[in-house]
Amino acid sequence: VTLTAPSAVNEGGQITYTATLSNKAGTDVTLKLDNGSTITIKAGDTVGTVTVPAPSDDVFIDKSTQTVKITDTAGGNFEKLEVAGDGATTTINDTIDKVDVVLTATTTVGEGGNIVYTASLVDKNGAAVTNITNPLTVTLDNGQT
Repeated sequence: VTLTAPSAVNEGGQITYTATLSNKAGTDVTLKLDNGSTITIKAGDTVGTVTVPAPSDDVFIDKSTQTVKITDTAGGNFEKLEVAGDGATTTINDTIDKVDVVLTATTTVGEGGNIVYTASLVDKNGAAVTNITNPLTVTLDNGQT
């Protein structure tokens, strides 16, 4: 039995693992994967699949790889069922989160008063981004922060 997966997916996408037998199964074959998933290949078939979520978007993790292996096999009515290869490896592509800075200022200020600037972060949908874990500095054209 051989386990394959897409070579690459985006964060938060789906990974479909496909198990392929070289001969038809005499009875249902159950394959356990080291990610906790199970693939069943029905009797008379040679292919079974399971789809799992890819790791979610993480702003701290760039592109990474995930390798999944078959850890246990049962059924099939084979004399000996061997696992071929070293598992299935998928590259998890980092998705870029677009964030804009919206700068606003007080609309009127008395002579000698202070102008108050407010920098707000918004995502691609215009929603406020509030889960900032690192300091953010906005530098204006005049060099002020």
